[in-house]
Amino acid sequence: MAAGLAACGSSSSSTTGSSSGGAVTLRVGYVTTPQHPYGIALASFKAAVEGASAGKIVVNTLPGASGGNDVTLLDDVAGGSIEMAAVSTAVWDSKGVQVFEPLQAPFLITNYPLDSTVLTGPIGQGMLADPNGPAKLGLVGLGLLEGGLRKPVGRDAALVSPATFKAKKLRAPASEIMTSSLKDLGAEPVAMPLPDVAPALKNGTIDGLEANYGLIVTQKFYENAKYVTANVNLWPFPAAIVMNKAAWDKLSSDQQKTLQTAAATLAKDEITNVFLNPPPDATNFVKVLCDAGMTFATATPDNLTALQSSVKPAIDGLAANPVTSGYLKQIQDAKAAQAPLPPPKPLPAGCKTS
Repeated sequence: MAAGLAACGSSSSSTTGSSSGGAVTLRVGYVTTPQHPYGIALASFKAAVEGASAGKIVVNTLPGASGGNDVTLLDDVAGGSIEMAAVSTAVWDSKGVQVFEPLQAPFLITNYPLDSTVLTGPIGQGMLADPNGPAKLGLVGLGLLEGGLRKPVGRDAALVSPATFKAKKLRAPASEIMTSSLKDLGAEPVAMPLPDVAPALKNGTIDGLEANYGLIVTQKFYENAKYVTANVNLWPFPAAIVMNKAAWDKLSSDQQKTLQTAAATLAKDEITNVFLNPPPDATNFVKVLCDAGMTFATATPDNLTALQSSVKPAIDGLAANPVTSGYLKQIQDAKAAQAPLPPPKPLPAGCKTS
């Protein structure tokens, strides 16, 4: 994965079907930096596709695409101005696609082994192929990747209990499920695209956000947000790799198969190589945050129970929705069947805790 970063480039001039010596060039956009797990995963996808096709398919990755706004990126790939994109599953419901909402069900997917099982197995693949999924927007779902488990991040105070969430203005993506969950926790969600978050933290427009370690580091949120709750995983933050259907239809069956094969195990490989067993030279996001002076807070068992209880309305809403209820139940069953997990790794020496 880390080695794949060297292959991560950008281009805005190539188009589907453009060729050099018979090669087809495809652009895939995403909203983060190349150093973020999204960028690392897509560098790996690029390498896999180009290797399997012997260079007959060229993938140009576009970090920070569509102004760093996932909703705009979804519009751009659906409209055909870009061939492919990795769009955070959180924002799809803002366009009427609810099939991915169970992935962001609060306090459901709270560890990476379960995340891998869901994203790469029949549950995630079912979401991608569902008529209520990407196809609803004229897109072909190829695969899923992971950005990292999201944690509460506080500007001036740790978010460790319903009382500490109360009336806090927290940035949220344009996501119905995440907005409703943050409201259940007592917060006031503030919809805001990614590029606007750091300035909002600096000037106090928001009191915090939900974010994974990679996002906190690559967007330098630690400069103005001083607390992250280490033992609270709210939800994962996957992205769906999709392709514009008209662009897809221009490809040969062999080219389509190459893309599908490269995307099929991407989430599993990424979670293993980025989150569970990173190479020695990979960026240690936790250590970076420790060195930056961020405080790692801990929620007590009682507060964890109270936080989980407070989001019951969001879970009940997913269970009552015929589009999402089946996937919710499948994830709940997978979690119930999961083997006991090892204890989390200790924080690096010298980390500030509270």
